[in-house]
Amino acid sequence: MADVDEKLRSFSEHEDAAGTPPITTLKLDQHGFPLRPQPSDDPKDPLNWNRWLKFFTLLQVAFLAFLGPFTQAYINSAYAPLAASLHITIVEASYQTTIAIVLAGVSPILWSPISNVYGRRPIFIFVSAIGIAAHAAAGAAQSWGGILAARAFVGIGTSAGMGIGAAVVADMYFMHERGTYMGIYTVFVTNGAHVAAVAGGFTAKDIGWRWCYWIPAIIVAINWLINLFCLPETLYHRDPLTGRSLQPSRSWLQLFTFTGVHIQRRLRLWDITHVFVMLKYPSVVLPTIYYSISFGLGSVLFAVTGSAAFGSIYHFNTAQIGMAIGLSTFVGTLLGELLAGPVSDRVLYLYTKSHAGVPKPEARLQATWPGLVILPAGVIIEGVCLQYKTHWSGPVMGMGIAAFGLQIVQTNIFAYMTDCYKPQSAEISTLLNFGRQTFSFTLGFYMIPFATATTYGVAWSVLAIIDAVLYIGIILLMWRGREWRERLGPPKFDRDI
Repeated sequence: MADVDEKLRSFSEHEDAAGTPPITTLKLDQHGFPLRPQPSDDPKDPLNWNRWLKFFTLLQVAFLAFLGPFTQAYINSAYAPLAASLHITIVEASYQTTIAIVLAGVSPILWSPISNVYGRRPIFIFVSAIGIAAHAAAGAAQSWGGILAARAFVGIGTSAGMGIGAAVVADMYFMHERGTYMGIYTVFVTNGAHVAAVAGGFTAKDIGWRWCYWIPAIIVAINWLINLFCLPETLYHRDPLTGRSLQPSRSWLQLFTFTGVHIQRRLRLWDITHVFVMLKYPSVVLPTIYYSISFGLGSVLFAVTGSAAFGSIYHFNTAQIGMAIGLSTFVGTLLGELLAGPVSDRVLYLYTKSHAGVPKPEARLQATWPGLVILPAGVIIEGVCLQYKTHWSGPVMGMGIAAFGLQIVQTNIFAYMTDCYKPQSAEISTLLNFGRQTFSFTLGFYMIPFATATTYGVAWSVLAIIDAVLYIGIILLMWRGREWRERLGPPKFDRDI
């Protein structure tokens, strides 16, 4: 980052090593600071798009990310009637969500390198088509084995938005505004499962559990048609320092077909490992670990334990369970974003202003301090309230507080990591998704038994303490993150994205 900043300051006076003509006018943001990254002069460059086209594209990709956890979790409130119908236990019924979560975490490891070569749009269209077929197959399946197999493909078919969606945000938005728009994306990611809890509960109660498969199939199909005609390609190749375009001009129509990407190289099998190569960078591995645990506690924990906890303690039906979990976390997430994206961008601006126009991604991490306290506090509140069987509003309030804290953490982590390694944003998005999904799917196996063996208060508090301890990694990055990045240098791949 420091090396890039120095080169940005000297653009108007020198040529680069390759002999590129000097830039006479450095493109600046509204505060007079150099834009990062520097956009090309091509109006088809996503960085130069009209703000409404950017926002429309953001909403489409964010909704794709929303549909992942939404469709995977839509059935969660209907475990009991499904289990009774198929003569299995409720624990066995939960495996259909588990297998979808796992495959949604693993699949983007393949989508990421393909999208860096052939574009984001083909991946979104192709993967969503798999999702439509998989949801329909789950709804039509007559055996438990058939449902499990279909749900595995549901995970694959809803993984693209969750896995590489953040890369699209980085494709379109500059560093100084990335917190706000990354926050919008992460709100959708988090709330998919929350909204599913409400909608799925009423669906199972009023028209039957099989419609918990058919309704997501219909929604994904309608969204696929919208994406087919309205989702543009955002992958663009430019010089990482000068912003000079490195690809031929393309028409607006090409952006909405499958010819909008100038293929610079062939896909190699080795490209699949790029996601894991990123783990050698402290600015990637430490936030990924912290975020993965935080997301599990602030969102998934409530989804996978809510049916058992609220059903046994408060005797809620499926609709009531869905509302208790979904509404509290939905409201908490929305309120949390008010102190996440805009605050993150403001903190970065104040740092940049006080340091001669040179930003430092680690400045964003200062905005995560409230999340350190609020997220674990909400988890503990819910656990203690469940343990002492307080009024149901107690654990509901705890879930909302935890979701509030999670959103503060999540937005800043996504923005920070893509600020550090913007060309590798697809790998970063995939890695965050992999960590989130991998940890989350395990919670359903041990949290209720853990609470039974101890108490809800003890079990929930243990996880909250672990989450708080892992924040030490974020503190280390505030202190030495820039030094570590400069010492290791940037990754050698995908530098022109």
